[in-house]
Amino acid sequence: MDPDTLLTAGGIFLLRVVGNMITTVRLVLIVRGQKLPSAGLAVIETLIFAVALGSVVSNLNNIWNLGAYSVGFAVGGYLGMTLEQRLIQRFVSVHVISPHHSHDIAVAIRQAGFGATESYGQGAEGQVGAVTAVAKHRDVSRVVRVVQTVDPKAFVMLEELRGISQGYFRRLNRHER
Repeated sequence: MDPDTLLTAGGIFLLRVVGNMITTVRLVLIVRGQKLPSAGLAVIETLIFAVALGSVVSNLNNIWNLGAYSVGFAVGGYLGMTLEQRLIQRFVSVHVISPHHSHDIAVAIRQAGFGATESYGQGAEGQVGAVTAVAKHRDVSRVVRVVQTVDPKAFVMLEELRGISQGYFRRLNRHER
């Protein structure tokens, strides 16, 4: 195997990894309405894309370059999602509807260290209780488990939020981070 071939394939792989990581983060910024940072990342992303693609298209018979391009794209997507989860704080609104256990659900959510707001409304079969909690994305499964422990038949809706202001958020111990 020619060392130049491996070096070129390795470079293409790294370019696609970094490029797709940038793509993933840029898309999150677009969804959040952050126009200027996403535009800046788009410039870097397209430059990386053009260089990597040019290296592959110049010799489509080189299986190493094609493989590096494809695998680099996949690895970049995976690492981009991992990076996004660690760097970008995301919040989710957890909406719970329970005909008979909404107050107990709200109490259990509060005991678990999260804020919860109770309200009541009219459902198809009469009055229902509704509980809303806002949690960090990484805590959502914990909140849902708390809800399901109290009422396994509760209707749970999750909604990703673009941003938040004020509200109650539990203080994290250093051991929970």
